[in-house]
Amino acid sequence: MNRILRAIVIFLAVLAAAALIVVYGFQIRHVTVEGNDRYSADQISSDLTSTSLLKNTLYFAWKYRSAAASPEAPYLTSVKASIQSPTSVKVTVVESSLIGRVQVDGRNVYFDENGIVQMITDEVRSGVPLVTGVDVGSPELYQKLPVTNTSTFRTMLSITQLLIQSDFIPDSVSFDSSGNMTLRYGSVTVKLGQDEYLEEKIANLVQIYPKISSRTGTLNMEGFTGKNTSITFKETVKQSDETEGGDSGETLTGVGADTSQTDASAGSDQNSGTAEDGQAQNADNQNPDGQGQNEDSQNENGQGQDENSQNENNQDEDSSQNSTKGVMAFDSNGTLHYDAHIENGQVVDASGNPIAGCTVDENGNIKDAYWNVIDPATGQLVQ
Repeated sequence: MNRILRAIVIFLAVLAAAALIVVYGFQIRHVTVEGNDRYSADQISSDLTSTSLLKNTLYFAWKYRSAAASPEAPYLTSVKASIQSPTSVKVTVVESSLIGRVQVDGRNVYFDENGIVQMITDEVRSGVPLVTGVDVGSPELYQKLPVTNTSTFRTMLSITQLLIQSDFIPDSVSFDSSGNMTLRYGSVTVKLGQDEYLEEKIANLVQIYPKISSRTGTLNMEGFTGKNTSITFKETVKQSDETEGGDSGETLTGVGADTSQTDASAGSDQNSGTAEDGQAQNADNQNPDGQGQNEDSQNENGQGQDENSQNENNQDEDSSQNSTKGVMAFDSNGTLHYDAHIENGQVVDASGNPIAGCTVDENGNIKDAYWNVIDPATGQLVQ
């Protein structure tokens, strides 16, 4: 009996000693931080070890053994930890991205791709587009940006993320009361119009802008779809003592459009007119009446067939694009998906994975986790 009691006492003593070693011997005293930019290593270290349990090296390393978000530091999208010694750890962090900012009461409110407020500061950070014309309430840190118009909110997230991804940041992105978007790059104003073909518009804008960057005027892309649609640039002519001033316009062609009819480079209207007049005169001098009639007949028949065939092809392409592009929808985690579409009665992403919180209503529309009802064919909200 004495042996059993002695063994139990020894076991309990060893267990207590081990517990004391774990509790007091593995206490974090130093944190090495990698991957931070906006936030200091001291702030990240302090926030991540804010509780007594998180100060334990073994528990901390176990909790962040794989990249995971931290409720103690909501400005980080992932934290991954490794033990360096019983009293030190190394963490590799990824900060939330900033895709846009609005100004409220003279301060800059920065938000991420999910519309969550990440910073409220007097600082103006480069590479983040300013959004104006959006009705914002009273924003709170790490909360969803309180934009009153849901449709405008979705479009704002879409356009700012596209601009960030394209590394083509304007001076500002403004919305009017109808939801039309206007970008401003120095002396160039770009009218994008509604939330349609945004990816195509931005891709073509990136290609066209170098041709007009040194000029003053308005680039109209409101009706651009990327297929045989002209883009017009209306240049503002500065007033001088000899002229009253005015506007001159020219037509550009996007990189996705048919360039056989219009040169993508910025040629002047005067030169184009001179060239066309000269060609018309040469054609009149060289062609007798009979030959002109034959050419007219041939052009009418041939061109008509080509245009009909081309229009049918364009319609097929438009239909194919709309069916595969997908629409924007929020999942149950508040993440905005840009590729939501319906397959086999389910709302899925581009990879065919179901999007949590999204369903198909009785009318065949997509209902996302925020109760937005979206037309899957047009991507517009159903009133």
